[in-house]
Amino acid sequence: MKKFPKITTLIAAALATVTLAGCTGGCAGCGGAKVTNSALTNSNWYTQTGYKGIQPYFIEGNEHFAKETVIYDVTSETKNNGFYKAEYDNGAYKTEFYAREYDWNSESIPEKYRAEKKDIVYSYETEYTISVKYIKGESETQWFEDSIKTVSLFRAAYYGLQPVYSKQEMKITSPAMHNPATLEAAYKRYEVTYENHYDYACSEVTSVKTENGATETKTYGKLNKTSNTLFDNSSLYAAIRSMKLADNLAQTINLFNAQSGGISTIKLAGNGTAIGKEELAKISAALADKQLYTPVTKDEEGNDIEDKGIQTVAISISYDGGEMSGAPQTVWYAALKDADNNTARCTMLKLSIPLPFGLGTLNCSLKEVESTIWNGK
Repeated sequence: MKKFPKITTLIAAALATVTLAGCTGGCAGCGGAKVTNSALTNSNWYTQTGYKGIQPYFIEGNEHFAKETVIYDVTSETKNNGFYKAEYDNGAYKTEFYAREYDWNSESIPEKYRAEKKDIVYSYETEYTISVKYIKGESETQWFEDSIKTVSLFRAAYYGLQPVYSKQEMKITSPAMHNPATLEAAYKRYEVTYENHYDYACSEVTSVKTENGATETKTYGKLNKTSNTLFDNSSLYAAIRSMKLADNLAQTINLFNAQSGGISTIKLAGNGTAIGKEELAKISAALADKQLYTPVTKDEEGNDIEDKGIQTVAISISYDGGEMSGAPQTVWYAALKDADNNTARCTMLKLSIPLPFGLGTLNCSLKEVESTIWNGK
């Protein structure tokens, strides 16, 4: 029997985002990690992907600074699983990506982790909102207003996107079981916050859970002893973006997820799935608006042709056993065609997230690039 995570299944695991920071063997400050299956990370959000540091123009307050801000439509393909169904409306998803200073001596950091150091780190922030209601027979619930906000701070690609801090604020009405006896048993409402502080060496993380006014603190150690590169749950999509995006990608990673109580094993695999023609055309037009894509409307002889749209790579994300098992989700990125002239910046284009218990699928499709990273020219 397939198992699902305690709180929000793949919805929160993905969108509370599920986007990542890592701790790889041999990197500076990583406590002598012994990783047997390292994930190679590159700066695929820059025009020149081989630059392993953080570009000055991506740092808040510097010349030419601009966040990468992308807006996604969220739609649902839901169905009755034979016992009940969920309906979704007014969905939206937003990501912001940039770099900023992190003060390791801040009072907000657990005292044992404080140090007289300041780092420039990446900040990946997401916000997901949607309305949901549940229907069983002739009965239905009110509309619930769900939201997930996340922040994830992590180091540069040179350090394997090593995690520094993350936070997840969730107000979620989650499917609770496959065959509930009543409508009320079909779902459960959660309002919970997780705040995760990593130590400077990326060997330990202290997680603070706040729910119903009560707090619970847990410390997880030996992060630098995992078999695979470790990333934080809230930076997964950024981490995948940094990898060798190809149809033949096959990478196993470890994921710290406070919701599921520790470290999960994740399998990433290229799957060759295409985005539909009409949807791809809309995505391509949004990229073209910010010079992230140039449509090809003429052939070599100068004849008019229909643009095929941005080239994409699809990666499936599967949870390998434990509470995070279930149907894989799929994430699409703009393909990396030229590592020294990466026009499309491997932008995340779409997410397809299966709902638990056979209730359907949520899809997040790129609607608008509100702002993008300076191209260095």
